[in-house]
Amino acid sequence: MSISTGLEFAAENVLPIIRSLIAKRLLESGYSQLKVARILGVTQPAVNRYVSRNYEELLSKAESLGIDRGGWVLEVVKNVVELILSDKEYEALEYLTNAVLMELGSLRLCDAHKRLVPPSLPINCNVCSVLITGISDSIIRNVERALLILESHPPEIQAVIPRVLMNIVEAKPGAVTEDDVVGVPGRIDAHDGRVIIGSRPTYGGSKHLGRLIIKCMNVNSRYRSVASIKYDSKVEDALRELGIRYAKAGPPHESPPSEDDVINAVVNSLTKDPALEAVIDLGGYALEPVTYVFGLDAVDVALKVVRIASRIT
Repeated sequence: MSISTGLEFAAENVLPIIRSLIAKRLLESGYSQLKVARILGVTQPAVNRYVSRNYEELLSKAESLGIDRGGWVLEVVKNVVELILSDKEYEALEYLTNAVLMELGSLRLCDAHKRLVPPSLPINCNVCSVLITGISDSIIRNVERALLILESHPPEIQAVIPRVLMNIVEAKPGAVTEDDVVGVPGRIDAHDGRVIIGSRPTYGGSKHLGRLIIKCMNVNSRYRSVASIKYDSKVEDALRELGIRYAKAGPPHESPPSEDDVINAVVNSLTKDPALEAVIDLGGYALEPVTYVFGLDAVDVALKVVRIASRIT
């Protein structure tokens, strides 16, 4: 039996793909190889090796590891690069570390690990699940990072706050109740040039979004986070222009809907197309229409919300 750890597997197989893609994106954004080397903590010749690999080669390698070429890797790379370009290098480091540990802890990389390590690991190996056993503080920290991103864009965020106010949540992997989901009690508002956070994020902080994300995780297990923002024609135009895949859950409810009616309508839309990144509930009688934005985690969702809001403003 091999004692090759999942951490070694990720360092030798997953992180080089991510580093190469980050390096290529930063160079395309105008960074020099020397600056990219400093950010990645490697030598300039190493950066040159990273960028010598083309996108197709890198994405095919990711696919061979069982990673969706258009999914997790590209989303993580996009978010890390966006944080770096915003002069948030420490936050990018935190985010990348957390994303890789979460992916290992979810056991989604197990099949590839077993294929690549001779002799193979035990068929029932789930050692990496220990990485998310004590994940509680990590989830709260991730939501706090997302809130800091929102707080740094008050004029934009004000444009997408619904009348019932906004919230953002992130669930533990394998969450089964809303008490396994971190949200913001008191919700999120924005006015007078600042974003106002109702209170510190906590488990069970949003019953509605907590119930919603748990049901949606049964459809797309990679989605552990969702935010609720306003819906109007400007939001829909922004979704379309940004290439964010969305659907409408409608027609509008004709009678006062229950919370279950709203959740089921959103989940049904996601069931029809699990790749949706946003679902618009058209509201109805005494119910404001709302746009639900989904993502891998709270930082991923916060960055999407900022992109939507920035496009509107």
